[in-house]
Amino acid sequence: MTAVIELPARMDASTLPRIHADLLERRGADLDLEASQVDRFGGQALQLVLSAFATWAEDGCRLRLVDPSESVRNSFEQLGCAHRLTDGESAA
Repeated sequence: MTAVIELPARMDASTLPRIHADLLERRGADLDLEASQVDRFGGQALQLVLSAFATWAEDGCRLRLVDPSESVRNSFEQLGCAHRLTDGESAA
């Protein structure tokens, strides 16, 4: 069964340490990041998610960004990473 982390509405400096810790706890297994409720998603959040994509790919596991909100989509587009949302999965 794939684990799921529900991302908070604010993906900023106040919540990223907890999200990072949650990611580390689930490393080595398939994981979905449920992103439908995110309304604030900045550069640091994007860095964290892109780093997680790379780490999961290196580990041979699947990481998906599920149901990204408009805010998440806009951040990926504005920062030149929209191609990562094509299928919502890391490239393994």
